[in-house]
Amino acid sequence: MTNNNFHTIVIGAGSGGLTAAIGLAGLGKQVALVEAHHVGGDCTNAGCIPSKTLIHLARHFQKGDDPDEVFSQVVRKRNALRDQETQEVQQIENLTFIQGLARFSSPKSLIIDHGDQTRQISADNIIIATGSRARWLEIPGLPQERTLTNANFFELTEAPKHLVIAGAGIIALEMAFALNKLGTKITMFALDNRPVANAIPEVSQAIQAALDRAGIRTFYQTTAKSYDESNQSLLLQQGHQFITIPEVDQVLIAIGRVPNLEALNLEQAGVRVDPSIGVVVNTFGETKVKGIYAIGDITPTSAYTHSANAQGRRVVQRIAFPLLPLSRKEPLIPNATFSDPEIASVGLTQEALAKTWHPDLIKRIRVDFKTDTDRGYTDGVENGFIIVDAVRLTGRILHVTILGPRASEMISFFTLAINQRMSLYQLFRLVYPYPTYSSGILKVADLFIKETLTQIGKEFLAYLKYRLAKPG
Repeated sequence: MTNNNFHTIVIGAGSGGLTAAIGLAGLGKQVALVEAHHVGGDCTNAGCIPSKTLIHLARHFQKGDDPDEVFSQVVRKRNALRDQETQEVQQIENLTFIQGLARFSSPKSLIIDHGDQTRQISADNIIIATGSRARWLEIPGLPQERTLTNANFFELTEAPKHLVIAGAGIIALEMAFALNKLGTKITMFALDNRPVANAIPEVSQAIQAALDRAGIRTFYQTTAKSYDESNQSLLLQQGHQFITIPEVDQVLIAIGRVPNLEALNLEQAGVRVDPSIGVVVNTFGETKVKGIYAIGDITPTSAYTHSANAQGRRVVQRIAFPLLPLSRKEPLIPNATFSDPEIASVGLTQEALAKTWHPDLIKRIRVDFKTDTDRGYTDGVENGFIIVDAVRLTGRILHVTILGPRASEMISFFTLAINQRMSLYQLFRLVYPYPTYSSGILKVADLFIKETLTQIGKEFLAYLKYRLAKPG
């Protein structure tokens, strides 16, 4: 007999959805997991897994290797993991996997469309985890077969000879550096005035230098006007100047993401959607409709696989153990870009720092891997640093950005430090293996303490003066 009534329905089998569905099923709850496409969502199929496979293979690419074989390996590894995840999901106790497109018919029920078949299911709890898709850019004259987003990029069987990338954010940079190593000619353009525009200026400067060294052409504050199929040229406009980019075989659009909400029929559930941020939720992932939750890219506070996973864990606790205390603050979310060099950061943004702390109360410490660490010297690191913004005198860490080798691995150390309100004095007392990139953390603490203790009177007075002052 087919079960159509569940404890919880999860819509979307990406990172957040899988975490929530598997977590609740493991606690004995009857869960339905609905997926319109492939298990694993964007991460497994068109994001983290294939992109990091490509980056890894590109890093080890040698002259004379076949770049087309690299793309074949990426597809094989992606498909193998997808098949494995699909099989595992279908074997989980208490979890019913349903293939199809979900839409609300009421706050507690869904209609699932799969081909010409329709099924209605219901639950007291429904978790929306439908993820996002690439924001579209219309370029007049550009044929569909020459247009790429992350959704079809990893279906390529041949490496592009000349790829133009629209955008200068995470996806754009990761693919630019990786394909450049495979021998693809890369041209980038963006509306922003610098790469990684949401990062601190020091990061943008370092990444631009790396792009220039790699021979990647970049155009900022630039738009695409048209594509001429007859000679495969793309026309860009930068201010009043028009620039023709010749022999362009494909264009990758990487200018942001759009939440996947249109098919859900959310008005039938009474769920509020803000067009600028997605589904409106509190810090527990709850919408205004009791029993309906939203996690991942469709919410305003998640843009990464790991943040969707974290939100999924919170929702599991909220549903399964509603009486247990749960912090009203969402977990601190670090971010990482697997460019060359890597970028990682955690803590307050520069905008948030300016709003909440007086600028004269913040001390910025910078350590360069090349000149300040022996590991940076031995490895010949030309482009890398740790930047820490901390409170004067107390050494409380507010923001960290790391650029360089292992940045994505090192940032978790600072995530813990900020989360636990650790100070640079505590990091100073730790012992770090030598020679490692993490010894740069000790160098940061050394510099802070040296500057503080040698001017302790000045630092103490400054702290007293500005601690209670309003920002600015």
